[in-house]
Amino acid sequence: MANINTKFKKILNDLEENIKDEKELEYVKTQMFNLYNILFEEVNKIEELANEKIATILEVQTQMEAKVSKLEQELMSIQKDIYEHEESEFAIVCPYCNNEFMLELEELREEIECPECNNIIELDWGHDEHDRMFRMPRMPRRRR
Repeated sequence: MANINTKFKKILNDLEENIKDEKELEYVKTQMFNLYNILFEEVNKIEELANEKIATILEVQTQMEAKVSKLEQELMSIQKDIYEHEESEFAIVCPYCNNEFMLELEELREEIECPECNNIIELDWGHDEHDRMFRMPRMPRRRR
């Protein structure tokens, strides 16, 4: 704004040097001041609008940051549920003798022997390594 004031004063000085009629000079200076005031008011309005928009953007940004933080917490909770199993065992029911026994998560394999009847139970955990970690076994198939 200081630059505009300097330029405005320079224009007024130029007018004073080039207009010799005092009445005309006063009229032109008055009109220049009126124009200056109109422009100054418009600049102030633009500045106020810009400040309002910035305040709105900051408010929305704060809301978005809160939402992102909440989503991150929910994602961490989901990740914990998926990847950090508290239970490390699966219950297996023998299809031959109905004996129920536990299988450790670290022991996951394709088949297991029933500790009660000694029959081999084939386990189908899914189609790939990822599925094996997150699916319960399907109905065991008999195999001897």
